[in-house]
Amino acid sequence: MVQLMVTSAASRPAAGIAVAAPPGPAPARQRRVPVSAFGVISVAAMVLGWWALSAGGAVPRDLLPSPGDVWAAASDILRNGYRGTTLWGNALSTLGRLGAGFGLAVLAGVPLGLWMGSSRVTAAALDWIIQFMRPLPPLSYMILLILWLGTGNLSKSALLFLTAFPIVVAASAAGVRGVNKQRLQVALAMGASPFQLFRHVVLPSAAPMVLTGLQVALAAAFSTVVSAELLAATDGLGWMVISASSFLRNDVIVLCILLLGGLGVTLAWMMRVLDRRLVHWRGRD
Repeated sequence: MVQLMVTSAASRPAAGIAVAAPPGPAPARQRRVPVSAFGVISVAAMVLGWWALSAGGAVPRDLLPSPGDVWAAASDILRNGYRGTTLWGNALSTLGRLGAGFGLAVLAGVPLGLWMGSSRVTAAALDWIIQFMRPLPPLSYMILLILWLGTGNLSKSALLFLTAFPIVVAASAAGVRGVNKQRLQVALAMGASPFQLFRHVVLPSAAPMVLTGLQVALAAAFSTVVSAELLAATDGLGWMVISASSFLRNDVIVLCILLLGGLGVTLAWMMRVLDRRLVHWRGRD
């Protein structure tokens, strides 16, 4: 009897000790949907809704052409051109004007903004000009620029420059003003020269704000392209929009809008890639 009780007690698990369950089948892994798939799904849903509105007659086709109409217009323009111009030639003309205006704004605006952020005297002398220019609508310059510079590419590039320039200057100056003062004091205590201080402390600290300002300025300049090509232009995607509106070619208008949007998304992506490459230390402070 005693032996039976000892055996039964030994067979029971001790209190507080977990007994391992017998191994069972491994749980099936859940397949995660890639994040990029949601973007593809949303684009497909938008195109499907666009097609449904057009095919169902909810919106007249002369007001909203169907995806098939826009595709047919794109194929025709790729083969035969549009009023003596090619689609790629118009896209390159728009990008060329944008590159000239935005590039000049970067070359002139970044050094000026860094200087204004480093010098109180320079900031006091020039900051009011930048603050005056920033809220001005770009079209307010347009007529004067045509009168001063003519109807060629120079006036259009100048309009894009004036759109991006104050944004670039303001962002660059704000980047310098936001530099951590302790870093400056440590560098000075270690005997850094003014050039070394700027090169190794000020510039890396201000770079994230500068790159962010460049992205905002590029978006603002790109959104002004149609306005820049509004008057007296003979090529460009903005010119195609204005020309097609005169002939009620809504299919061409929608095509140009899609191309402008695609170019804008591509340029924004390129700027983000450049930001990650040049400012790889962003967020590590």
